[in-house]
Amino acid sequence: MRYHAIDVKKSDRQTEGQLSEHPLAELIREVIDARLSGAIRLSHGPAKVVVYFDKGEVLFATSNLRAHRLREVLKQNAVAALESFPTLMSDEELGAALVEQGRITAAALDEARSAQASDVLRVALLWTDGYWSYDARVRVAGDLRVAVAIERLLLESARHLPLTFIKSLVGVGATSYTIRKIDDMPLSATEALALSRVTQAGSEVSFADLATKGLRADEALRGVYALCAAGVLQTADNKTILSDRQKVRPAAKEVKQTKTAATPAATEDSEANLLFTRLSSAKTHYEVMDITRSADMIEIKNAYHDLARRFHPDRFHQSELRAKVESAFARIGRAYETLIDEKRRADYDKSLTSKPTAKAPAPAKETPVASAPNQKQSAGNRAQASFELGFEALQRNQNEDAVRYLAEAATLEPRVARYRAYYGSALMRNPNLRRTAETELQAALKIEPNNASFRVMLAELYQEIGLRKRAEHEVVRALTADPTNKTARELLSNLTGK
Repeated sequence: MRYHAIDVKKSDRQTEGQLSEHPLAELIREVIDARLSGAIRLSHGPAKVVVYFDKGEVLFATSNLRAHRLREVLKQNAVAALESFPTLMSDEELGAALVEQGRITAAALDEARSAQASDVLRVALLWTDGYWSYDARVRVAGDLRVAVAIERLLLESARHLPLTFIKSLVGVGATSYTIRKIDDMPLSATEALALSRVTQAGSEVSFADLATKGLRADEALRGVYALCAAGVLQTADNKTILSDRQKVRPAAKEVKQTKTAATPAATEDSEANLLFTRLSSAKTHYEVMDITRSADMIEIKNAYHDLARRFHPDRFHQSELRAKVESAFARIGRAYETLIDEKRRADYDKSLTSKPTAKAPAPAKETPVASAPNQKQSAGNRAQASFELGFEALQRNQNEDAVRYLAEAATLEPRVARYRAYYGSALMRNPNLRRTAETELQAALKIEPNNASFRVMLAELYQEIGLRKRAEHEVVRALTADPTNKTARELLSNLTGK
């Protein structure tokens, strides 16, 4: 990797520490907020990673792992025939040669480099031990700049870090937060609810305050940590790690929440009555969500998150309108669960064109969301919708989308074995996430130990990483549970050579 050093203040030259105290997500968060330049180097056993950035923008990330070489990324995506190019060529040389010979377009190369950097970051963001160092002097070549959805990667990593690790990083006392709205942030149901609770609290809030009415303490902890990592929330005691400079965010995007700024109950009730009036005339899910028929997925998510922040029943726990809000929010939830699922939405759109829409859904048939069983049902519906999206993405080999949707399903309903198993199946397609894949598959088998299909998935994982004896053991257990399982028999034959 090409770079050069420049003179900077001594205090800003180098900083170092342990990932167990300051993981990569926290370091990158400060890079973005303080608009820092330079490089962060990470060491995790034999694996090494370098993340380059300029004025708060992540430029690129590279590692010494073979799976993260440009050649491997191109092979996985079948972008170009690479046999004629020497294996010792650097990534820069290989990319330039491919473009020069017309084997790949410059745009396709940029896309591959973006995927390469994202894969490096996705792995390094999950490291909970090792070492890091920051050097503000490093500058990369001006042409090395790829598109990285870093906010999304930060959010995803926080969802998958061990809870015990997050607990070691986060204080349990009351904390004041500054809230920044990010319109296209794909928040999970738990994160959206945690954000709603923080918004409602107004000033200092503890995890004990958040952990009420459908949100467990552990969920609140992970949700708030994820929101902080993604930059949606910022703690008042915003301590810096990499430099003495204070973190800065655009003032126009920040809203400081204080008790004096909190919405009065009377205003909340007035807004709720306006919602009831609008819903009384709404005849379609689109009208319920207050969006157009042409709204894309981001617009649907934004509309739902906005309605959840304003009209979640928890905001009306002392209001006489609570029951009506519960019914209204149940209807909003049903509309969202239909429209956010591509297949359900397509079927629903067909129904709108095939029959009249004279009647709005009858309120008497709505399912309230306030009680614990109904909240569980709502979470189950969202988990099922996410699972279906993830499974379809898995079938289409859209692995990044599959991991995202299946992770959400497994998070919402961790005791549903198939969610954990297929999440593991998606993870195992990435060589650098196979350890996590093994954990998810084993978790699924703890729930359903006699599920032959899940045993086969785990056996295939062990076969991929060269653990043939373990693979054979799992196949034998699969056949014990289901002697007619054809896939298990073929895999056993392959493993034993019989």
